[in-house]
Amino acid sequence: MLKRVLFLLFIGLSGISLAQTGNISGSVIDTDTNEPLIGATILIKGTNKGSISDLNGQYLVKAVPAGKQTVLITYIGYEEVEQEIEVLADQTTEVPQVSMTSTVVGLKEVEIFASVVEDRKTPVAVSAINALEIDERFVGTDVADIVQNTPGVYTIQGAGGYGDQEVYIRGFDQSNIAFLVNGIPVNDMENGRMFWSNFAGLSEVTRQLQVQRGLGASKLAISSIGGTVNMITKPAERSEGGRIEYQTGTGSWNQRLRFTYNTGLLDGGWAVSFQGSRTTTDGGLAGLSSQEQGSVIPGAFTDAWSYYLSVSKKINDQHSLMFWGFGAPVNRGTAWVVDEATREKFNIDEPNASNSIGIYQGELFNHRQNKIHKPLMALTHFWDKDRNTSLTTSFYASFADVYSTQPVDQQESLFLNDRTPGNPELTGVNLINWDYLAQQNRADDRFREIQFPNGDFNTPLLEGYESRYFIESRHNNHKWYGLISNFKKSLGNLNLLGGVDLRYYRGQHFGRANNLIGGDFVLNRSERFDDDYNKLITSTVINAPDNAENIYGAVVREGDKYRYDYEGVVTWGALFAQAEYTINKTTVFATISGTQTSYKRIGYMWNARPAFNDNSLGESSTKSFLTYTAKIGASYRPTNRHQFFANAGRFTRPPFFDNAFIDSRYSNNYNPALKLEDVNSVEGGYTYNTSKIRASVNYYLTYWNNRTTTSAFNSGDNDAGGNPIDLIPGDLTPTIFNGLISRHEGVELDFKYNVTSSLELNGFVSYGDWKWDNNTTTTTTFVTESGNEQTATSQINLKGLSVGASAQTAVGIGAHYKGIRDTYIGARWNYFDRISVRYSPEDAETNPNNDEIPFVTADQINDAFPAYSTLQIYAGRYFDVSDKIRGRLSASVQNVLNEKYVRWSSYFSQQYQNAYGYPRTYTISLSFDF
Repeated sequence: MLKRVLFLLFIGLSGISLAQTGNISGSVIDTDTNEPLIGATILIKGTNKGSISDLNGQYLVKAVPAGKQTVLITYIGYEEVEQEIEVLADQTTEVPQVSMTSTVVGLKEVEIFASVVEDRKTPVAVSAINALEIDERFVGTDVADIVQNTPGVYTIQGAGGYGDQEVYIRGFDQSNIAFLVNGIPVNDMENGRMFWSNFAGLSEVTRQLQVQRGLGASKLAISSIGGTVNMITKPAERSEGGRIEYQTGTGSWNQRLRFTYNTGLLDGGWAVSFQGSRTTTDGGLAGLSSQEQGSVIPGAFTDAWSYYLSVSKKINDQHSLMFWGFGAPVNRGTAWVVDEATREKFNIDEPNASNSIGIYQGELFNHRQNKIHKPLMALTHFWDKDRNTSLTTSFYASFADVYSTQPVDQQESLFLNDRTPGNPELTGVNLINWDYLAQQNRADDRFREIQFPNGDFNTPLLEGYESRYFIESRHNNHKWYGLISNFKKSLGNLNLLGGVDLRYYRGQHFGRANNLIGGDFVLNRSERFDDDYNKLITSTVINAPDNAENIYGAVVREGDKYRYDYEGVVTWGALFAQAEYTINKTTVFATISGTQTSYKRIGYMWNARPAFNDNSLGESSTKSFLTYTAKIGASYRPTNRHQFFANAGRFTRPPFFDNAFIDSRYSNNYNPALKLEDVNSVEGGYTYNTSKIRASVNYYLTYWNNRTTTSAFNSGDNDAGGNPIDLIPGDLTPTIFNGLISRHEGVELDFKYNVTSSLELNGFVSYGDWKWDNNTTTTTTFVTESGNEQTATSQINLKGLSVGASAQTAVGIGAHYKGIRDTYIGARWNYFDRISVRYSPEDAETNPNNDEIPFVTADQINDAFPAYSTLQIYAGRYFDVSDKIRGRLSASVQNVLNEKYVRWSSYFSQQYQNAYGYPRTYTISLSFDF
């Protein structure tokens, strides 16, 4: 017995000696910049041992089997490196420093130009999502939905169609968030909005997403009240290769085919990358329900393309050029959310039902469609004079050809919410009966004889039917040119940057008779309001509806312009400077900029309303605004693990072009009480960072002062004496409100924990308190129909009420596991609460001289709709087809538990409109890299 015990003990000790281990350590740097690479993955091939590089690019792998080993080092966007080493037992073996080369050409230059911040230095709240995370964790997901997985960000699906998302950061909507593509601003120059439908497919070519919350560190004079979203596209690759990918699923699209090709670095220093994709709602997988064969929203079809081209040319060691261009032609259907009263009348249970669909000529017909193409391109010259001096200049251009359609009822409001079962204008369950409307357009009382159409006395008598019901299209085209030039100088611990930002924008806006639904023409007027939209051109209608000879507006045939036609011209010139100084463990930065913005409107159609009939045609005067931005911040790192930061800033900006005029569609007159808006913000935070865990917490407080908004008095209001306002029936007179103040305060926490080299946990929590800080009152003087003057007072009472639309409480938790060879799997859970009805400040307007109920009341604003949560899962597996072809099969499921929730709610025409989120949807992807 003793011999057996001794023998087993000997075998055990032999096993221990055979299993002797040691540690290895080393560091990883960038070949071009010699800067440490943070977060590189280090694996010992053939084992499950690994680590991740820290803030200094250093790593330590413990318990590595002694003997010869192969170290594999990988980093997103860099060529992988293998090293053969001899691991010594019971010792730490030092691995020679690894220098890694980027797989793309000119990436660092693009990041510098685009103001991508260094998380370990720049004192701002920032979250970044890299190319591998986008590719694996967000397959088939748009950029707007990807950024929702960062603190303080809330994304809704808008109308629910393809590219309809809306992003909020810290309670501020998209017009108050700066969106940049490779450092190029893409917010609309007239209203500040971001239209994701113009950039559908951008996520397919995005290499990195960076969300800077708050004022951010961008040197440009951009009005980023809520934050800055920086989208870095993929530069040309150094190596030849490409990808073919097919995706299928449910949601706003069903089929996507994508092709990518990189020439690699060619002789003469050239490199070219191209990507194209096709996305549609046709098809689906066999055996699924009819709903899952198309878009979740009935009638919200998708017919889209996208293309991306990147060309790089290295001239010599100091000079290089880069050109990139992106475009996404889209034809799509959108939705009009069904109000609760209509749901009850028609017993509609389908959450994603739409008011915008009907039957026409036997087919499903959506009267709300968009046709979009907005290519964006830039040519950038990089001049690295020496290691400490560089000049980067980018010329960019954007050309938009965009329109949306909507229905018109010249007499009533059939297409709004007043719908009743049994109405012959409807069929089935709340479907517009367009065939019946076409018959009505050719009824006897719609027949017209027009003696002098469009005032042309040489034109024969025009006979035909005037459409009551038709489809109009609203066109918003533009030409936009810009130049941004940065000069950077490093003087030891001091980095200086200065530059210029120049823009010229010309937007073209007009209405058009898109589809007359069986009629021959319309007259450029409103039967409902009894006014003309174009008094320059008139027509004599012999058999007018009241059987008397009447003069009406221009005859408008299908394809003719209608209702309004104008251009908005915006010019922009800015100078900016930034200094960053680092001494020991402290980095301080300061940014200052000055901008002159000029507006001009050019009207091409004369509007007959009294408020516009003498100011709707011709060129307006030019109005200029001088504004500034000032930001300062500091970060302190007592050790490599701890960082404290704080920043403060103030900027002024003019009201948007759309708010600068009495009514930009119809009037050349500026708002007489224009004031600069100003924003003040402070922020502070702490970050803990090691190779295993990164966690940060920050607090912010932002005041937005002197906000401008526009409303309107009409003939139903009373003046200051309580007397009815003597306007033409149905006429509207614009009313301007200035001085609104909103206060946004909150706390944000986010973390990423590498439990092992194979398992990552991540999450965030954000809690905001976003409220209006005051009430405002305005007095308007009217010139009445009888030629007299009346004054009326209007007020907006919002103090203490929620800003609305965005979730003020948000929680996210995620996990990503890659411990099985060539396989990954993960999940995300998001929770949102304290979401109020979406509204504009003018919706709360009241007239103290009558008993008018505001469009939206304080009770409705305070009545937040229920909290909700969603669960997403994803998985993928790589496989080798041959030595040169590698494949991947991946899938993701959104809203796994099929939660029914309200993503946003509004109050329209005295009824709630609850827009429900998507049900359970999925995406499956098969790709081959070659």
